[in-house]
Amino acid sequence: MPGWGCHPQAVNQPWELEHPDPASVAETATDEASADDARRRLREHGIVAMEPDERIGVMLAPGELVVAMRRAIAFERRKDVFDPDQAPRGDLYVTTARLVCLGQVPVDLPLLEIREAVVATGALRLVVGDGRGLEIRTGDPQLLRVEISAVREAARMTARSCPVREARDVTRESGGAEP
Repeated sequence: MPGWGCHPQAVNQPWELEHPDPASVAETATDEASADDARRRLREHGIVAMEPDERIGVMLAPGELVVAMRRAIAFERRKDVFDPDQAPRGDLYVTTARLVCLGQVPVDLPLLEIREAVVATGALRLVVGDGRGLEIRTGDPQLLRVEISAVREAARMTARSCPVREARDVTRESGGAEP
């Protein structure tokens, strides 16, 4: 096609498109439906805590609750290409304050450090405050994104409604000398 900058032979070449794996398509549809159900439940009932197991229970701060859990997820913290065979694995806990992965390489990530949460190529990719990334491979990345987003927003609201008081204000109120 003259004037379009195409090579004449390229016009006759058929596009070779990869056909998606039917199992992958079904898994994605199931995950999207679960995410939609979770959004509805969150609107109707808010965030509901679950009973912590013995592994995470001893690590919770006072008032911190477990709201979601995934067994045997794979995650990637490096900047290079994801290699499922080399990825550390562990159990992921979403609490009201952080993400905790207990496994080969422990991860403890405060929710307020998460800047972006995007689902791509079947994984949840998190961008953390200083530009680091964390990719979480799970069977339901859309649902996990919804759960993390809801708890992250609740943590932000709590942080805004409870301003941090400076130590000198506390000292003054307790009758101590001001520094």
